[in-house]
Amino acid sequence: MRLFLCEKPSQAKDIGKVLGVLDGRHDGYFQKGDTAVTWAFGHILTQAAPDAYGEEFADFGNIEALPVLPDNWKMEVPSKVAKQFKVIKGLLGKADEVVIATDADREGEVIAREILDYCGYRKKVSRFWTSGLDTQSVKKALAAIMPGQKTENLYQAGLARGRADWLVGMNLSRAYTVAYAAGYGREHTLSIGRIQTPTLKLVVQRDAAIDNFVPYNYYTMAVDFQTALKEVFTALWQVPDDWKNKDGFCTDLDGVKALIQKLQNADAQVITAHTERKNTPPPLPYSLSALQKEAGKKLGLSASKVLKIAQTLYEKHKITSYPRTPCRYLPKSQQTDVPEVFAAIAAIDPTLSEVLQNADPSRTSRVWNDNQVNKHSHHAIIPTKVARFELSQLNKEELAVYKMIRDRYIAQFYPDFEYDSTVIEVESCGHLYKAASQAPKVAGWKNLLGKDVSEEEQLDEGPALPELKQNEMLKATAVNQETKKTSPPPRFTESSLLDEMQTLKDFLKDVEDEQIRKILKSTEGLGMESTRAAIIDRLFEMGYMEKKRGKIYSTEKGRNLIARVPAIISDPITTAKWELALAGIEAGKLTLAEFMAYQQKVITELVGQAKNDAAGKARAPKQTHSAGAKKQAVARNEDDVCPTCKEGRLRQKGFKENPDKRYWGCSRFPECKHFEWVK
Repeated sequence: MRLFLCEKPSQAKDIGKVLGVLDGRHDGYFQKGDTAVTWAFGHILTQAAPDAYGEEFADFGNIEALPVLPDNWKMEVPSKVAKQFKVIKGLLGKADEVVIATDADREGEVIAREILDYCGYRKKVSRFWTSGLDTQSVKKALAAIMPGQKTENLYQAGLARGRADWLVGMNLSRAYTVAYAAGYGREHTLSIGRIQTPTLKLVVQRDAAIDNFVPYNYYTMAVDFQTALKEVFTALWQVPDDWKNKDGFCTDLDGVKALIQKLQNADAQVITAHTERKNTPPPLPYSLSALQKEAGKKLGLSASKVLKIAQTLYEKHKITSYPRTPCRYLPKSQQTDVPEVFAAIAAIDPTLSEVLQNADPSRTSRVWNDNQVNKHSHHAIIPTKVARFELSQLNKEELAVYKMIRDRYIAQFYPDFEYDSTVIEVESCGHLYKAASQAPKVAGWKNLLGKDVSEEEQLDEGPALPELKQNEMLKATAVNQETKKTSPPPRFTESSLLDEMQTLKDFLKDVEDEQIRKILKSTEGLGMESTRAAIIDRLFEMGYMEKKRGKIYSTEKGRNLIARVPAIISDPITTAKWELALAGIEAGKLTLAEFMAYQQKVITELVGQAKNDAAGKARAPKQTHSAGAKKQAVARNEDDVCPTCKEGRLRQKGFKENPDKRYWGCSRFPECKHFEWVK
C-alpha cells in the first residue's frame, strides 16, 4: 500500500481529490485500492516533560538536578489526538511506501518524520512537495515525487531547533526561577525562551531609549521662490552633509541665520525641473503578519485575535485560504481559478457586482510569482471558491477581516495607480532647495482600497508647481525658518512589535558589525509567522509586558529578567546565528550532533552560573524604575559621550563607603553633574 501522510485534514482532502480516493472515506483516512491518504493535526507528537528523564526532574525547584540533557529524546502522544495517531500507526503497519505530503518546509518534515521514527517505520519513504494545493499544483507535485532522502536534512534541522528550544526553556526557566525570581509575582515563576526572551529585550531596550532620551533643537527652512511670471512656489532647504549631525539634522542656528540673511531677495537658478508619469501596483495580498499588523492598525485587534479570526474563516467557514503563511504571492497555476473565485465572492456578497465588473480577471501582475511562493509552504491568504455562504454568519470583527482579505485579492485585478511626479531643484547662495508634487491621473486600485495604511509611502500630493525650465532664473522672496525638537522613538504597539520581530530593522540600526548585519538580514527575524502572536501573548501572560492605551511597556519583572539574562540568551544576534546554523544543517554542512553538543555546552554553563547565584554568590537582581522614569539605568561604556552636556566623557565611579555601588559620572564634573547608576 502507498500511504500519503498529510499535515492536516484539509490538505488530505485536496490531495485525496486528485488521487481519486475521497469516496473511500474511513475513520481517519481515505483509501481506494492500493492508495491511502491520512493526516495528522500538526505536531501530533510532543516533547516529553523533564520528569520523563528521571524522578529528580519532577520538582521544578530542584536546581541541583539540572541541567537535564537527554541522550535519547522521548516523545508523547497527547490524549486529544490519540485516536488519530492510532489510525496512522495502523496504516503505517500496512504501508510499503510512505509519501510525506506535509507542508513543504522544515516543520512539515518534522511532523511527518517524527511519526515515522516513533512508530519504527523502516520501509520506503518518498516526498510530495508543493506550496499550492489547487488541482494543477497537486497534479504537478504528484508527477514529481522525490526520494525521501532529498529532504532528510530538513528533518535534522527541525529536530535541532525543537530540541534546542526545549533545552533553553526547560533548563533556564527552572534555573533562573530558583536563582532570581523571588518577589516578582505569578508564583515567582520566570519563563525563558529562545524567541520570547530576545523579543522581550527589544521592548526593554525601546523603553530604555525613550526613558533616557534627551531632546534637542534642530532647524529647517522653506524658501519661497518667484518666477519671471510672478508665480510663487515653496521649496525645502536640503541640508548639506557637512551641516548635519549624526542624526542627519542641522543644529547650527548661527549658520542658519547667516544663510537666511543671504537669501533676502537673492537670485536663484533652476537646476532640475521635470515631470514623470509614475505608477504604483496594487498592494499585495496578506501574509499572516501583514494581516495582523494591518488589522491591528485599522481595527484595533490583537495579533492573536486576528490569527483566531483568520483560522475561523479558513477552518470553520472555508471562505479564505490557509492563514499561517509568511508569503504574499500566488502560484501561476491559480490564475485559471480567478473567474471561479470572483463568482464565489459575488455569490456571497451580491453588492460587489460593480466592483468585480471593473476588475480584469485576466490581468497579470506581480502577485503571480512561483519563485516567491516556492520559498514557503503556503501562498498568500486569499478568498476561496466556496460560494454557498451567508455573511450574516460572521460577527463584526470576522466580517471586517474577511473584507480586508477579499478586497486585497480583488485589487490585484485593478489597474495600477498612476500619477505625475514633478520635481524642481533650485540653487541659491550655494545651497540646494527642492520642491515636489504628485498629481493623480489614474486612480486604479485606489478606487477600491483608497489610501491603504499598509503601504509605507503614502502619496503626498502637495501643491501644484509651475512649469519651469533648467537654468531659469528665480528670486527668493521669503524664508520660513522652523525650530523643531527631536522626538524619542515611539512605544511599541502589537503591530509595530510584530514588524520588528520580523525585520529587526530598528535593532539593526545599532549593529555595526557588517557580518552580523548580513546574518540578521538573511534570517526571517524572531520566531515564525505562526508563532509570533503566541510569543507576545506569553510575555503579557508572564507579566513581563503590559499594555496601556494600546502601547506596550516592559514591567519591572521583565526589565529585571533582561538585566540578569546573559546576552547569549537575550540577544537577537544569537538567535540569528542559531538560524544560520540550522541552515547549515539543511545544507549538510553541519550535523545535528555537532549543533546539539554546542547547545548542551552553553546550557551547562548557564545553569552552572545560576546555581552559583542561587547559592548567594551574586547580588539580588537590580531594581529599576518603571518605564517612563528618567533615571532608569541603561547600558553605558567608558568614554561614551555624556548624554547631559554632550561634551564630557562618562567615567565609572564608586562611593568611598560602598565601592561596589557603581555609577556613571561626567568627566566635566563639577561643571556637569550628570549621574546615573551602572546597569
